[in-house]
Amino acid sequence: MTRMIAVTTALASLTLIAAGPAPQVASPGGDPSAERQCFRPQTVRNYRTDHDTTAYVRDLRGQVFELQTAGCRGLSASRTLGISPQTGGTACVGEAVTVATAGPSTMGENNSVCAARVTRKLTEAEIEALPSRLRP
Repeated sequence: MTRMIAVTTALASLTLIAAGPAPQVASPGGDPSAERQCFRPQTVRNYRTDHDTTAYVRDLRGQVFELQTAGCRGLSASRTLGISPQTGGTACVGEAVTVATAGPSTMGENNSVCAARVTRKLTEAEIEALPSRLRP
């Protein structure tokens, strides 16, 4: 009996694998056929900031996302940028994230932890249209 359950479980697993990848998650409140636009913070390879209110981050897949803050002291001067999603391991368009900035400073004056929102994923044309100083 135990052997039959193991074989049945293995066959069910193979059926699920053969069925292909899981469907993409639809974006909330939008077109149900639209794919959510997300990135994993640990895959961010570069970023640029526009004053202390906007950050553009590029992930390992080459996608660029815009993050907006209400004003995050030290964002424009930061050497490092940490991004922590409020839920799960990914940061998606429309969701809140926590942004941590660090340095340069003599007494930590440019180190901040701020609330931000992932506002959009930029298209290739939008990335190219950014001034070079803002293009990650």
